[in-house]
Amino acid sequence: MSSVKLFSHGGELRVELGDQIEAVRRNGLSGIELGGTEFGPISDISFVAACLIRKKLNDSKLQVLSLATTIGRIGIKDDFEAQIEKLKNTLEVCKVLGADKVRVSSFYIPGFENPSDYKGLVIDRISRMNELAGAHGVTLCLENKAGCYGGTAGRCHEILTALPEMVGVFNPVEFIKVGENVMDAWDILRSRIAYVHVSDISEDGSPVPAGNGVAQIRELTRKFIEKGGRNFSIDPRLTVRRSNKQVVEDKFSYKNADEAFDAACGGFKTIIGIRN
Repeated sequence: MSSVKLFSHGGELRVELGDQIEAVRRNGLSGIELGGTEFGPISDISFVAACLIRKKLNDSKLQVLSLATTIGRIGIKDDFEAQIEKLKNTLEVCKVLGADKVRVSSFYIPGFENPSDYKGLVIDRISRMNELAGAHGVTLCLENKAGCYGGTAGRCHEILTALPEMVGVFNPVEFIKVGENVMDAWDILRSRIAYVHVSDISEDGSPVPAGNGVAQIRELTRKFIEKGGRNFSIDPRLTVRRSNKQVVEDKFSYKNADEAFDAACGGFKTIIGIRN
């Protein structure tokens, strides 16, 4: 498994970059899927902030898997032009950081309305985003976010078929949230997946380290590696106890964010046979 690359999923956490770097290095990961730092969400940061981030990452010899944005996590009826401005800034940040991928979502659909009614509008909007990214040499990565148009495997496939330059990010927990079988979703999307978002949940929906829940992480990982996939982004957001004095009834709750992060990394390393 020496060719497998593990990254920390930065998400939208506004935490100190130094802390992220320390945690990544402590766990022997290749780098970060960068979502936010003390400078703010990655889509909103300035050129100067991007330069500072680049220097810190270079000094630590860490790679950026992609920029994890919230672009596309708005209602389909909300102001789209503001999202375009965010994307433009993100693409400038890509230049500074040397990143060639940006993770986006596919717009929330109003409750109780038929998602199919919005297919054309969703694809038109993402097509515009895709053209803009392509002009900058950046690949858009579609996340299967529950509640968004591309929350199901079938609708993700529609978008990726319409826009062949795009790739997918496979998040098994998000498919579970919409009632889909993880491996059925994989069979639909397998040819288009650039990297796997490593997350898992218990039967009651609580986050657990990979391999301890119902997200079929072991089989998913095996299938992804068999097809030549190598990049995995580990979600570190497990349950942190509010107090160290709290009675521990759940073995998957942790005393602080560092312990949770290490558990998330350790769980997945066990699956792929890497010893800490």
